[in-house]
Amino acid sequence: MRSKAEDEEIERAMQYLVHAFESSGDNPKPVILHSTRVGMDLYDRGYEEHVVVAGFLHDLLEDTDVTADEIRSTFGETVAEIVEAASFDESIDDYLERCYDIYERCFESGRGAVAVKAADLLDNSDYYHLGESEELRADQIEKMRYFIDRSEPYIGEDGIHRELEEKLPVVKERIESRER
Repeated sequence: MRSKAEDEEIERAMQYLVHAFESSGDNPKPVILHSTRVGMDLYDRGYEEHVVVAGFLHDLLEDTDVTADEIRSTFGETVAEIVEAASFDESIDDYLERCYDIYERCFESGRGAVAVKAADLLDNSDYYHLGESEELRADQIEKMRYFIDRSEPYIGEDGIHRELEEKLPVVKERIESRER
């Protein structure tokens, strides 16, 4: 059971997320729902408040006008660091290289950022087979495998890591059956 203060901070992050997307969001996907699932997954798994808050906010730098400094001034350095680590570097054009860059920054940041990225991957993996090129679908499998292998020292004892390991063959089968 979380304290009232923790729940209030997490709810404040949820409100901030919705407001940011209402005022400047530009992703046509249902990203508020995705971000909420990521944050709640981390919440339900008992991760620390700052990790949960970062889970809710993890897509803001990519998909809104919110800056890292705004997150820092509103939610603190630790949350901002995790959100920055979990965000694409738009200067990298190659999809897999962008993913590997995020993963490396998450590993450098530590367990919290790795947990946020794991929850993000887990939620997104249900959609990897939809409307994408064969090459991109293969990249999705590769990036999942890479993350699972490299994240083990950080979250290997956590249920989220085990769930990612179990999800990989399901995603692979789903993608391969689509290509048949």
